Amino acid sequence: MSKKIVKSNKLLIVILVALIIIGVIILTNLISFSNIEDVIVDQIKHNQMTETEHAAKRLESHIIQVKDELLTLSKFPPMENIDVNECSGNMRIIHEGIEGRIDSLIRVDKDGNVVECSSKQYSNYLGLNVKNKDYFAVPKETSEPYITGFERQGESLQIIISTPLYETIEYTPYPNIEGKFQGILMSIIELNNLYNLYIHSLLENSFFLLIDVDTEETIIKSRDIDDFTDIKSILPDISGDLNIITNFGDFGNTVITSSDLFFGQGHWRLIILTPLENVGKEIASVQKRHVWSLGFVILIILSVFIFLISLYKSKEVVEQKLEKANVTLEKLGINIELEKDKFNQAEVSLDPKKVYLIKEDEENHAYELFIGTLNKEFAGLGIVREDPRKIKEKYNLQKTSFIWLTNNKVEDIPCETDIDNLFNLISEFVKKSEKSVILLDRLDYILTENEFESVIKKIHDLKDLAEANECIIILSLNPELVDSANLKAIEAETVDLYGKHLRKRVELSDIEMNMLKYINEQNITNRLVSYKDITSNFNITKPTTRVKINKLQGLALVTVEQKGRFKSLKITSAGRRILN
Repeated sequence: MSKKIVKSNKLLIVILVALIIIGVIILTNLISFSNIEDVIVDQIKHNQMTETEHAAKRLESHIIQVKDELLTLSKFPPMENIDVNECSGNMRIIHEGIEGRIDSLIRVDKDGNVVECSSKQYSNYLGLNVKNKDYFAVPKETSEPYITGFERQGESLQIIISTPLYETIEYTPYPNIEGKFQGILMSIIELNNLYNLYIHSLLENSFFLLIDVDTEETIIKSRDIDDFTDIKSILPDISGDLNIITNFGDFGNTVITSSDLFFGQGHWRLIILTPLENVGKEIASVQKRHVWSLGFVILIILSVFIFLISLYKSKEVVEQKLEKANVTLEKLGINIELEKDKFNQAEVSLDPKKVYLIKEDEENHAYELFIGTLNKEFAGLGIVREDPRKIKEKYNLQKTSFIWLTNNKVEDIPCETDIDNLFNLISEFVKKSEKSVILLDRLDYILTENEFESVIKKIHDLKDLAEANECIIILSLNPELVDSANLKAIEAETVDLYGKHLRKRVELSDIEMNMLKYINEQNITNRLVSYKDITSNFNITKPTTRVKINKLQGLALVTVEQKGRFKSLKITSAGRRILN
């Protein structure tokens, strides 16, 4: 243990030297303040160019990705099966096979009539005839997808992307030209959405223009700046990418950057303008931060010196406490040994370095998880309310150590209820084990024997202990016996395995949820459920059945058991909790 302390002191000395070096660097920067403004301006210029190029690329990629996704949807024949009638907006159905950028779908028949849409926002399109629009005529004539420039719909600016649909009976790779022309599938991109996604975050001290290079028309812009045609004469030549600082009218010296984006026939340019007077406060702020940083580093250096002195003074005290804890383990007969036999396997596998919370019920999941983890060569320590002798007999445990949560003194059985003493025993057990699993049963009982503040503090320490070692800690309690505010504080420091964390991890479609309900209903009546039953009851194909069941099995919501000639499906406790 003394070696660890020495190593810790060496590390602190290294940190101290590093802090001194940092302080010298900051002091050097303070001395050279005459150059810092130029450095910051160059950095702003470089950062703005990077952000402009990145935003333009993301705008371009967004539009092209929508086109590619729309083209992918058009390759599949059963488009009429997509439930987009009456603008239902059910994008889960539409995107069942594709997760991407599309947020609206509109289908136009071969005569140019808008017949379906996926969002009420575009319900005014229903019944319109668009056969004379380029976004209908061009795909029909060229059999290629088409991207418009920006379109004005009242006060709204939009990009419309369309792709032709053909009569097919099976998936066909692009070009999807088989059978008769059946119309087009189109999607609408709102330019305001693109602004919010990719431009808005750049404009804390800046202004922007998005222009059509071919027509020089302003598409969208900041409110405090004129159209491109009005300011073109005072702008430098912005053909291609630009990164310059120049005098720009009332703005004074301004960082101007630009980047082009291309999609379909469109050629747009994004221009960002940042007046240097808008970032003057940032320059002063950087200088002030240097001063504060130097003061902070000096304070840290002094604190580390004081800490080193106190650490050396307390070295012997720490060693004595640790030595006492080692003796306590020996006196209580707590051994660190691995079970040799395999036991029942838990439905859920736990990850090391975490503290799990199990809100107990009649199925006793905490014991199940504890025993299941012993199977993976973890040394176990159980702190339980029930007689440890009965637990060992019930689960046939030979090597695992237990502490009985009782104020009585029982011969040959360690007994303890004080949270500080329990933590010391757990800490020593964990540190002396390569891999360990700790079961702290009936935390609600421990709360009756200790102050809540002491218990929650030790739960914090247990979390730190688990993260620093190859350790799993399982806490169990009866939530009905714990004050709701205290329960929330405990939940904040733990993984609520069968509660909110399970629901966050599991996202099921309607058909998957109905399958789970069906399996549960059949299990309750002691009936076997086969793959064939699922296929028949839900009117789906065998491959679809396998995919759905594999997903439920992978989430530990169902288990598959061989029953004679067929596989039987059984819902797990986690599955039942999802249904509740």
